[in-house]
Amino acid sequence: MLPHELDQKSCERLESEAILRITSYHRRDFDAKVVTAKPGQHDHARSSLFKSFDESASSGLGRLQRLPFELLSSICLLLDLQSALNFSQASRSARETIGSIPQYHRLREHSLECIWALFRTGLSHHARISDLHAAFLTELCVICGSFGGFLFLPSATRCCFACIESAPDFRIISFHSLQKESRRLATWLKRSHLVIHSIPGSYSSNEKEYTSRRKLVSGHHALQFPRADHDEDPRAILGKLPDSPVLRCMAACRLPYFNLATGDLQLGISCKGCQIAMEANFSDANFSRRERLYSRDGFMRHFWDCVEAKELWASSEGGMVAVTEPEWTRRGGL
Repeated sequence: MLPHELDQKSCERLESEAILRITSYHRRDFDAKVVTAKPGQHDHARSSLFKSFDESASSGLGRLQRLPFELLSSICLLLDLQSALNFSQASRSARETIGSIPQYHRLREHSLECIWALFRTGLSHHARISDLHAAFLTELCVICGSFGGFLFLPSATRCCFACIESAPDFRIISFHSLQKESRRLATWLKRSHLVIHSIPGSYSSNEKEYTSRRKLVSGHHALQFPRADHDEDPRAILGKLPDSPVLRCMAACRLPYFNLATGDLQLGISCKGCQIAMEANFSDANFSRRERLYSRDGFMRHFWDCVEAKELWASSEGGMVAVTEPEWTRRGGL
């Protein structure tokens, strides 16, 4: 099709793609600040987890076979991650059932790192498939409403990085520190299997490598403590303990956003213009601008309000000329 034959929507789409290419970038440093696996670590699981065998099952599901598939699917979506895995390993028919449910297929294909993180941290008993899939289809952070490129593992909720580091609902504390303040609360969390086991790695903006596993607890879980009249309020107990961005990041991982209507998968993009603004005038406001992630549609709305991004776009002469961008954005924040 010749350029003059393109309709207006096609032209607008091509211009948007060019604007995104020139003025946005992927923050690779965010991948290293939360729970992450080595490249290729999940390849085997991707080919087998929640996936049907090539051969059909010769036996059925017993009494479960009598249920309509829609009802059986609804029940399977209410399973926690560990129970879903156990059920899929019970028989070939159970595995076929799990493998034929679209929500399981999407999570296996696009959210395997979150599934791995939930198992490794010991939270697989508390994350329901329906909650995990709902977070996968959610675009915005549940706390602040900005684009959320992350999952807070203890509650399986969508969030942004700024809220991971600061929101009271996402507070993570040391189990041993809590034990010193309230043995009863710590014991209840342990018996309820709510202790998080950290995964070795580097977290937050701290480049230190943490090689040993730590026992952590979520403030969200601690507040659910069914205390007796003589027990101290969990809020008061948590108030005595230090808050650490590093520990918070040990309980979060990247989670792409899936648009069910378009089939579009997004991790979030950042604005080169906001980095330029921060380098020209460092301030808390400009730093906060730089740290935000956007969906592609959200970025286009932001673009028209960002003076520096529009200037960068103008210097590219409609995307036809290479532009000089900050070293930070060229390296993806690394």
